[in-house]
Amino acid sequence: MARHEVRLPQLSMGMSDAEIIDWYVEEGEQVAADADLVEIEAEKARQMIVAPHAGVVRELRGESGDVVEVRDVLCVIETA
Repeated sequence: MARHEVRLPQLSMGMSDAEIIDWYVEEGEQVAADADLVEIEAEKARQMIVAPHAGVVRELRGESGDVVEVRDVLCVIETA
C-alpha cells in the first residue's frame, strides 16, 4: 500500500491560502483517479481539487469553512 498526500496547489502567483467550501468524499471511500475531492475558494474563485490517484480516502484534513495554506495536506489517499 502506498499513501499519497493531496496538497493544496498554488493556483495563481499571488495565492497563499484557500477556504474549503465542500468535501465530495468521506474517509474510507473508494475514489477513481480524477474524481472530485474538495471544492475550494481562493481569490474569489472556486476551484475543484481532484484525486491524483485511484484508491481509498484515509484522511480528510479540514472542514468546510477552514482556511488552509498552499502546500498544506488536504487529504490522504491510499493505493494498492
